[in-house]
Amino acid sequence: MAQQSFQARLGPPPMSADDAACRACSGQMRAHWQERPHARLMVVASTPVVEVFGGGVETRYLCLECGHTLMHSTGRFGQGWH
Repeated sequence: MAQQSFQARLGPPPMSADDAACRACSGQMRAHWQERPHARLMVVASTPVVEVFGGGVETRYLCLECGHTLMHSTGRFGQGWH
């Protein structure tokens, strides 16, 4: 029986041919700031942010479907999905 070779997939998923966000990411960018991330978003980094009038957390997500990177901010300035 011949052995199969398995290739490890390294790096982020490939972007679509036209660099368009998938339907879930497009909806996420328009979502309310308190909305939870969609199922195919993976946390890449989460950093506390210190601001003069209160802090927050900025979390970067990578979409496993289309390869887009989304940012979620909970700070006083710039709350929401970006």
